[in-house]
Amino acid sequence: MANYVLEYINKIESGEIIVGKKVRTLYLKILKPIVLDEHPKYYFREKKGEKFIKFAESFCKQTKGSWYGKKIKLMLFQKAKWQAIFGIYNRETRKRRFLEIFDVRGRKNGKSTENSVLGNYRTLDSPGAEVYAAATVAKQARRVWEESQSMIDQSKELQKVLGYKVFPSPTIYTKKGASTYNVLSKNVKTFDGLNASTAIIDEVHELARQIYDILKQSTSSRDEALISMITTAGFVREGLFDDTYTYCSKILDGVVEDDTVFPLIYELDSEDEIYDEVMWIKANPGIDYIKKRDQLRTNVARMKDDPNFANTVKVKDFNIIGVENKAWLPYDVFNNEEVYSDEELSQFDNTIVLGGFDLSRVGDITAFNTLLFDRERSKIIAITQYWVCSRFLEEQTQTSRIPWNAWVDRGFIRISGKDSIDYHDITNYVAANFVSKGWMYLKMHYDAWSAQYLVNELESLGYAKGTCLIPAQQGFKTLSIPLQILESHLRDKTLVYQNNPVTKWMFSNIELVQDRNGNYMMKKADDKRGRKIDGPAAILNTYVGLCENIDYYMKG
Repeated sequence: MANYVLEYINKIESGEIIVGKKVRTLYLKILKPIVLDEHPKYYFREKKGEKFIKFAESFCKQTKGSWYGKKIKLMLFQKAKWQAIFGIYNRETRKRRFLEIFDVRGRKNGKSTENSVLGNYRTLDSPGAEVYAAATVAKQARRVWEESQSMIDQSKELQKVLGYKVFPSPTIYTKKGASTYNVLSKNVKTFDGLNASTAIIDEVHELARQIYDILKQSTSSRDEALISMITTAGFVREGLFDDTYTYCSKILDGVVEDDTVFPLIYELDSEDEIYDEVMWIKANPGIDYIKKRDQLRTNVARMKDDPNFANTVKVKDFNIIGVENKAWLPYDVFNNEEVYSDEELSQFDNTIVLGGFDLSRVGDITAFNTLLFDRERSKIIAITQYWVCSRFLEEQTQTSRIPWNAWVDRGFIRISGKDSIDYHDITNYVAANFVSKGWMYLKMHYDAWSAQYLVNELESLGYAKGTCLIPAQQGFKTLSIPLQILESHLRDKTLVYQNNPVTKWMFSNIELVQDRNGNYMMKKADDKRGRKIDGPAAILNTYVGLCENIDYYMKG
């Protein structure tokens, strides 16, 4: 039995096959421990994974151009992908791990053909299956379906088990078992009542977020449903593609935990690689076999004289996203997996600490940060606690991919109040830190907006306004220098934030704005509400106090 995943990994590691950073991370960091049977949670079965590959190569034929009528022969990168998706299972539940695929490749690299095979395969996979091909317009959605139809026309074996009709709507159906495979378009009103076992979504960069959400929800009652998204980078920004690309990038970076997604992103690692033919395979894994190198070479040459065409080649052939990356810091800068154990933290009991908080009442997160000072190791430890109200958690778990419930279960986030956060909980948290740990908050800096109630309550505990409780003006003048010090501490790993996944995720959501004097402030990237930054904001408020006398806290 062939192990295509391991073969692909070995060729990546040897340099025989060149891939970009994201594909390398997927195969070497995520998949390799599983296929080597070294992962505690998941295991790999080559035979189960190879079933799809055998179906494709035994019963399906090409449907376009000079390839028409020839048997499909999958390349190694395709076999590795599908064997991993259908061959990796949870040790405890015995269920398939991957339920969603995000497959980004340059155009003309075989995406549609693979998914046409997938449509027929999943229609036959189980009785009562509901398979859907979706896109922004019916014509686009029908393209994948029509390739599936052509495969049936060319195969006597498939004709024995599958039939199709085009009126009143395109439908492939099983002759036994009541399974169907239909075409959907952007008319979301017709999506109600779907019970999808498989959804194939083409050209994700053009698709409305609402269509994806409805299809995703329609798979909720299926045990091992599968959503397959195929696309190039495209030109439509701030839509489903950008959301999914960002989410998948964070999975690969370890910022977000989601074992159900297969984030397969073939792209160049820099725009300069466009002019290095050796690197073209990073975005075009089917080059020289599926995609013609000569045509791509012609396109690259034309870029020099045609700026408009150049943008098309960058986006469609090399998956270079056509917007500037505005992230504050790269992942490897703010990623810090260092953690002080409870025993190590006990050395800071009964010591002076600094506090800072960022408050919210409805629809957002409250964060309280405590800074501890390890002078011997020249480290600053940030202990950040988060609160959300019940309504926020309910809404977010319905509409967001972020693992809010898992973070609540692990104690990083606490639930406070039903419709708004009860600030008694933050007061009680500060009081508990003094009683159980002896933390003496010398100063607490905070955003004055909506903070008066909590400030009054903390004052009743003995924390004096003006000397301990100090409002930090949320402006360039106040925050620019603390932000520079915070960045420096992230870069040299002085700041240890206990590998808190909520904090780490929030650091990835920050971009900077600059005033005319060159001062900086941070804000949510692209001003998107879903990109929360409350934790870093609380840490930054604490850094306002730190910067007032940093030598005292670190060397005193």
